Amino acid sequence: MTEEHPEAPHPEVKTGRRFNPVWIVPIIALLLGLWLVKRNHDEKGELITVRFEDAGDLAIGKTEVKCRNVTIGKLEEIFLTDDLDVRTSLRIKPDHLHLIHEGSQFWVVRARVQGSSVPGLGTLISGAFIEVDPGELAKGAKREFIGLETPPLTPRSVPGLRLVLEAEKPGSVGIGSGIYFRDTLVGRVESREFLVDRKIVRFGVFIEERYAELVTDQTLFWKTSGVKLDVGTEGFNLELPSLDSLISGRISIDQPEDGITGKPLADGSATRLYNTEEEADVSRFKGGSEFLLLVDQSLRGLHAGAPVEFRGLKIGRVAEISYSLVDHPRIEEMPVLLQLDKRLLESHFPANLVGGETDGFSEAIARKLRASIRSSSLLTGQMFVDIDYDPDVADVPQMKRGQYSVLPTVASGLGRLEDKLAALLDKINGLGLETLVTTISGTSKQATATLASLEDSLASDQGVVADAQKTLAEMTETVASLNHILSSEETKAIPADLRATLANLNATLKPLSSEGAVYGDLRRTLDELRATVRSIDRLTTGLADKPNSLIFGKDPNTREIPRARR
Repeated sequence: MTEEHPEAPHPEVKTGRRFNPVWIVPIIALLLGLWLVKRNHDEKGELITVRFEDAGDLAIGKTEVKCRNVTIGKLEEIFLTDDLDVRTSLRIKPDHLHLIHEGSQFWVVRARVQGSSVPGLGTLISGAFIEVDPGELAKGAKREFIGLETPPLTPRSVPGLRLVLEAEKPGSVGIGSGIYFRDTLVGRVESREFLVDRKIVRFGVFIEERYAELVTDQTLFWKTSGVKLDVGTEGFNLELPSLDSLISGRISIDQPEDGITGKPLADGSATRLYNTEEEADVSRFKGGSEFLLLVDQSLRGLHAGAPVEFRGLKIGRVAEISYSLVDHPRIEEMPVLLQLDKRLLESHFPANLVGGETDGFSEAIARKLRASIRSSSLLTGQMFVDIDYDPDVADVPQMKRGQYSVLPTVASGLGRLEDKLAALLDKINGLGLETLVTTISGTSKQATATLASLEDSLASDQGVVADAQKTLAEMTETVASLNHILSSEETKAIPADLRATLANLNATLKPLSSEGAVYGDLRRTLDELRATVRSIDRLTTGLADKPNSLIFGKDPNTREIPRARR
């Protein structure tokens, strides 16, 4: 018998799902976490390293990194290296990473004393921070820097002209000293460095961009620190600097007055810083012709550097006063070497008057070109050399002493007046007035005796006619003697000589008249004395009203207080 077996079960095969919805939540959470991590990393920025010598006033997590007072990062770490350098790690925000490159500079901003100013006073309350100067943004990336211990006064990203000044005696000029163009602040001194090998001081200066065109290769720089006292033809002038200039000094600049502007200076150019304005002015001298004076008068008040003028126009300077200028000098003649400034000659005279003709100097002497030593101020005693044509002098040939041509000299002022008076007295002595007076006196005595004899004859009763005849004969003889005296050549020459003498006396005394040069000099001297007295009075009055003006200077906006006449 056949046993039937039940049918075997067949499995049901179904295709499983490839993605379970359960995994959606962790996947989203993972992506969100990665995005948050990336966003947090991007917001934190990138770390850079800056080395300083000192970590004073720096605090981790608090000290900010700023550029133009905008926060671009924070200080995260401070390490002390084996070389005892302070290494800081700065976290810079991603949006400002383009400011960090090879030309960037870092320094700590804190309260400092620089000259007469105290920058960074605000950090006493807010705390110190690290400043970044990006400089030129076109340079390559960099992440390690050495910080500046002394911050620059003007960031390099500020447009302007940066120059180098070199001085042998810097005086009180230092970092922060102002640079002035005719009392207008145009820049500042940014750095000061002493070069041991050259033994000079080098200053780094910054000129604002709007004033950069004032600085050319003809512009001069000089120091103007301290109190300045000038006594000249304009009177008494006392300049009191401000407290800023008195403490930190100041530098003045100016351009030449002859209209030569020069070429603009390139950034980083070096030029000289002179000690005084006079020294700077001398540096403009452009050498030209040289002449020698042989002076037979006192040269007190005349010094090397004194001006040489032609009818009031400055054309040169006194180069040297020394007997060593000539061979075999004579003690009564003091040699004075004059140098004419070619630059001044070209600016004052047309080309046809300053040409290089070889006979020009000889022709000028033949036309009676002469030099004289004159007083520029009777109050100060300063002298200068005046060159001009004088038609009243005698002709002299051209001379040379060694390598120099000699320019003839004439006396001037009171010296010329003394010479004329001496010549006048010599001429009066040569008239022979003493002999003439003696002759006239003898004739007068003879006439007196004759008249006395006539009176005796008329009074006598006897021999009246005989005595009268004798008296008439004596009178005739006396008249003949007088006629002989009056008709002599010496007697006839007396009126003409007296007239000539009076004319010379009038010409000699003419400089003392209201139209004369001596009268003008004396009058100008009196004006200078009056101006000096007024200046001293104003000075004492100003100090009485405001004693601190001696330190802080005079406020230009202050109005003078009207005062009653004393």
